[in-house]
Amino acid sequence: MNTPRWTRWALLAQCLLIIVLTGCFGAPVEEEPPQVNTPPHIAADFISPTPDVVRVESDQPVTLSVENLLDQGADDHLHYAVIGHRSGIIEQATASRRPTDERYREVFHFYEGVELDIDPCVQRLRDEDDELIRVHVTDRPFESVTEAGVEIAEDAYLTTHRWLLRFRPQICE
Repeated sequence: MNTPRWTRWALLAQCLLIIVLTGCFGAPVEEEPPQVNTPPHIAADFISPTPDVVRVESDQPVTLSVENLLDQGADDHLHYAVIGHRSGIIEQATASRRPTDERYREVFHFYEGVELDIDPCVQRLRDEDDELIRVHVTDRPFESVTEAGVEIAEDAYLTTHRWLLRFRPQICE
């Protein structure tokens, strides 16, 4: 059986069209590797004071700090919130990545730190035995920050450090 010449050309054109549309003639498209999200990090080397339980013996403010926040990713910012059990939300801010190629332990990028002064004689802490201060750090903006804690996005990571301040009785007389 002999097919007409125009039918063969139409069939060949259809095959070529299918090949072109499926991308067989183009250069292969290289997929970018997926960006792996890793949790931020708070290293003990940058925490002050170093004990997790801090004895407060005077009515002077206590300085708590994390000199550098850390993350393996190259995000421009980390997000943090400082919350006291009795004090409530103390601070909520972003920490920018430090403009250096140096890395902590050859892995983590450096970000600005957190420093705050806790006055043991403010109204909310006066006559209390202790105060729990938590620093929450995440790589994505917080969904919510309340006195009870923080909520993060589903694709975010969170790390926390805490200090327990133990007040000497009657330090604010």
